[in-house]
Amino acid sequence: MTTYRAGTLVYSKLGLLALFGWLLGGDFVFNLMEIVAGNFIPLKLKYLEAPNWLIGLVVTTVPSVIGMTVTPVISVSSDRTRTRWGRRMPYLLAATPFVALSLVLIGTSDSLGSWLQIAGFPGSSVAAVTLWTVCLLVVGFQFLNVFVTNIYFYLFNDVVPPELMSRFMALFRIVSIAATSGFQFFLFGKAGTHMREIFLGSAALYAVVFSLMCLRVREGRYDEPPQAPEGDATGLWKGARRYVVECFTERFYWYFFLANMFWGLGFAVVSFRVFFAESVGLSLDDFGRLMGCVGVITAALLYPAAALADRLHPLRVMLLGLALLLLVVPFQLIFVVVDIPSAYTRGLYMALFALHITVQTLCMAAQMPMFMKLLPKDRFGQFASANGFVTSAAMMLGGVLAGVWLDRLDASHIVPLYQYRYLPVWVSACLGLCLFFMMLLYREWKRRGGEAS
Repeated sequence: MTTYRAGTLVYSKLGLLALFGWLLGGDFVFNLMEIVAGNFIPLKLKYLEAPNWLIGLVVTTVPSVIGMTVTPVISVSSDRTRTRWGRRMPYLLAATPFVALSLVLIGTSDSLGSWLQIAGFPGSSVAAVTLWTVCLLVVGFQFLNVFVTNIYFYLFNDVVPPELMSRFMALFRIVSIAATSGFQFFLFGKAGTHMREIFLGSAALYAVVFSLMCLRVREGRYDEPPQAPEGDATGLWKGARRYVVECFTERFYWYFFLANMFWGLGFAVVSFRVFFAESVGLSLDDFGRLMGCVGVITAALLYPAAALADRLHPLRVMLLGLALLLLVVPFQLIFVVVDIPSAYTRGLYMALFALHITVQTLCMAAQMPMFMKLLPKDRFGQFASANGFVTSAAMMLGGVLAGVWLDRLDASHIVPLYQYRYLPVWVSACLGLCLFFMMLLYREWKRRGGEAS
């Protein structure tokens, strides 16, 4: 009988099917909860007439700060936790009900704000009390959710057989696409009339299904965590120093972090691509349908691309995908260098965008499995959080720099939205630097033994 192993865990084909079913079911409700929060929280704040700086602070800046400060702590702690339930499940089980509760409170914030205004702030308006209540609840949600967002990802590396990791991650992304598409099709348009019900429903579904997943998925046995050097075992400063030394003093890991940092910076302009589409004649409806079509393309290609990554190694497939992207993305600059008749711009943009996403599927299929192949398994959360720290710091600066760059381009062009046609320059530059550091990483990986080590 064929069996599959992940550490001390052994699965039959039926057991593997059950594992995938529970993990992907948890993934579906987790993504649905994240989509509701990510889409409706900004709308909720806007309905309460929050200024744009406050929306940006609560939705973007605060999560980045939490990610850079809290994630390393909980990641290292999770790596070193040993309980009868495992090292990841205690964090997931403890955080899940409070994440769901925070969503319930955000969904009922209108009633909660009215009660708080009467009970404690009679001198303030109901709208003001409700607004600041929502802001505090959102910050609390983001703090709690960082436990689930990171630890759930680390769990896969502990329970999924390594030879199937790329294919599992492809299914993981397909489920994410399905959750996103279903939400946008059925629920997004009801934000104005049924926001409370959507928050309550997603919170209940997430709490029940994700908790069941945590109870049904079993972790294996782990070796004792590595001991700190003598005289360096305790204390916050000593722990931080050890974290820095282990994560940031080997060039192998710096190549890894920098490659992923520039990959992330390439996506710093992704929110502007709708304006690029509008500049060449697409309407918002056209762009929405295009995104739906490329979502179907991505879902169809992810699994074959993941099978290729399992066969060749995710690092090699990542290199291949980056090289092909650097060939494809610059073609989108044709709208800058050639005066194309307006009758052809829409169709040409759609074709080039679809080609871009098709090639990018190789990188999407390989990236997360690459993390699991290259980072130390016993300290996976620690090194993944270090990568996130570097990328988050760069993204906080990169988003501002991209905006300044686009504003300067706007000042030099009379045609509305024309500056967004230069987005492929930013993306290509970031992809080129990503490929450069990925090639250095590959050379260092081979020098250290490659797949045999």
